[in-house]
Amino acid sequence: MTPAPLRYKLAPYGEAWIGNGAFSIVYRATEEGSGKKVAIKKSRVSKKVQRPALQHEIRILQLLQGHVAIPAVYGYGHLEHFEYMSMELLGPSIAEQQKEGAGVMVKTVIQILDQALAALQHIHALGIVHRDVKPENLLCSADDSFTIKIIDFGISKPFSHGHPTKYDPLKERRHITGSIYWASLNSHNGIDLAPRDDLESLALVALYLLRGSLPWKPRPRLESQARSQEIVRVMKTSCSEPDLCIGFPKEFGDLLSYSRSLQIHQFPDYQALRLSFANLAERVDHTTDNGPLDWTACYPNPSGPILDEPEFSENDEDDGTDSSDDDRPKDSYRGMDCDQWDRLGNRDKDVTLPSQQEVELDNITPLIVEVHVPWCDW
Repeated sequence: MTPAPLRYKLAPYGEAWIGNGAFSIVYRATEEGSGKKVAIKKSRVSKKVQRPALQHEIRILQLLQGHVAIPAVYGYGHLEHFEYMSMELLGPSIAEQQKEGAGVMVKTVIQILDQALAALQHIHALGIVHRDVKPENLLCSADDSFTIKIIDFGISKPFSHGHPTKYDPLKERRHITGSIYWASLNSHNGIDLAPRDDLESLALVALYLLRGSLPWKPRPRLESQARSQEIVRVMKTSCSEPDLCIGFPKEFGDLLSYSRSLQIHQFPDYQALRLSFANLAERVDHTTDNGPLDWTACYPNPSGPILDEPEFSENDEDDGTDSSDDDRPKDSYRGMDCDQWDRLGNRDKDVTLPSQQEVELDNITPLIVEVHVPWCDW
């Protein structure tokens, strides 16, 4: 049976906006008929594009349904000028919960890790690599203060079982996969990403939550992509796992070491990792049960490592373009205009699901036929 078409109405102006990413914006909306409150993710894209980004993302989410950490999805529509995805309305991200510059309680970090490891096990078991694990993509459930959901599968892909490819991001002027601050060393080195890389990013998230910061700082807005990538790569390479973990239980440093020790085709031992942190919780008189997450601010003042920013030759980054006018995604949807429709072209088939699987997933996804924006009736 074909699912009934869906119609949505965005919340009033000033109340609708939830957040935005490189090429999308998320709104609060209401499903007409049922009154269900949902989140609507919207991306500007031409109808000429046959494999747009949100269509890929909802296929991934449909594939992953059935795990508590995967948000429910309700519908997809590719209308004139925009594509839309409706999904479960969630609470704040752990990035929003953490106070700027402060650390988080060890118990809370263990609780988050336990849930995230279970989520990654589910995602990887279905052949998918997330490729952008970071605090902004780990959201609290709207229904309780304990459950963590993982979002933003826009750059996720099936992982390859063949020989890994490799490129030089600096020499070839190519962007790394994921977010620079949280990316694995393999991503910085242009190596195909695998489950081990999601685990490495998660380990960096855990250390950041504990410490309140990491030795590499967010890069200046207008700095060239090549410079940002290379400086952060050198600083990450210079940081030993034990140094990052000074003053905290060694299990957190061990998680980073373990992730970097895995081969590309190896799956992490998720159960052993979860048991290790469960034992740690017991040792420090905590539990990994369903109690509320404690966001009490901690100021641990981590003692190491302190790194100087490495030298970077201007010749290395001069690719003949103005770094303030490059074509990499900006962290704002509002700057996008019609000239970017074609730039958001068809998704490469190498990073999509098999065609037959895509058709099966499309058949179970209700179609969004209308999204009413009350403040744009003019």
